[in-house]
Amino acid sequence: MQSQTIATVTSAASSYDLTTLDVIKDELGITDNASNAKLQRYLTSASSAIAQFCNRVFPAETLQEQFWATRDRWPRLIRGGIPNIQLSRWPVVSVTSVTENGVALVEGTDFKADKVNGQLIRLDADGYPRPWPALPIVVFYVGGYSTIPADVVDAAIRMVRQRWLSKDRDPLVKQRSIPGVLEEAFWVATGNEAGNLPPDVADILTNYRVPVFAM
Repeated sequence: MQSQTIATVTSAASSYDLTTLDVIKDELGITDNASNAKLQRYLTSASSAIAQFCNRVFPAETLQEQFWATRDRWPRLIRGGIPNIQLSRWPVVSVTSVTENGVALVEGTDFKADKVNGQLIRLDADGYPRPWPALPIVVFYVGGYSTIPADVVDAAIRMVRQRWLSKDRDPLVKQRSIPGVLEEAFWVATGNEAGNLPPDVADILTNYRVPVFAM
């Protein structure tokens, strides 16, 4: 059963960077502040690219989500419903409130929250799962990561490090050779690897990607 959904951020994250400037500088062995602005720009850009690749916002934010299940046309009764409510952000840190047609529900009695997967399960009077009714449902909750996963942080660090180390190199140069003195070959993305993220970073982030379906 389909539903119409509107999600609104009521308290935004203080930052969407996936790690800190201090962590980046420690990784690169930089102890002065001369490159702070440049590194901060690299970090913000990398964090944005990762969020876009994964189709999600990683830092925890407070949201309001409204759901309206599609109602059956015939007979003229309020039928239909939603098996489980899928929230747009997960994991869920906490559920502040859930109302069903204006009536407040009690977590653990009227519904249970699968916080890992971001789902709300409606319960009947005996505590067994049942569909959510085709009534207006409003959920206030905190969704996202209170602490960014270590492998996502690592992905951001790798992107910044790669950009930092290649900042003084012509990106079109594939190989440099001085016979008897120096020979260097640089990785250049081609084919399926020619995306915004290098293969090692994309591989780390695969498990965090949110599927997007064309309507």
